[in-house]
Amino acid sequence: VCLTCCSRDSMLRINQICHKNGIKFFTGDVFGYHGYMFADLGQHDFVEEKPKVAKGGPGGEDGPEAKRARLDPAETTLVKKHLEFCPLREALAVEWRGEKALAALRRTSPDYFLLQ
Repeated sequence: VCLTCCSRDSMLRINQICHKNGIKFFTGDVFGYHGYMFADLGQHDFVEEKPKVAKGGPGGEDGPEAKRARLDPAETTLVKKHLEFCPLREALAVEWRGEKALAALRRTSPDYFLLQ
């Protein structure tokens, strides 16, 4: 489900229904130069392709060149990943006071608070 130009109450209600039924949910909007996007993919499994790491040689070299040489771009391995997304209500209920929130506050764009 993709929503744009909806009220906060509508987004919360529709996301709750989607999350409960395992339906992927996206919402977003743009206000001039500012905008937002939120995705709730529920439980999301995917596969990521990574370059295979070659074993270190007997030379015992170290440094950036040796590390780059250990990655063989011709050979790749598939890594299974699992993510759990939170519902919109949880994302909007973050407590911004206290020690714990200080690090998150530094990483959060001021635009987030304008859109709130």
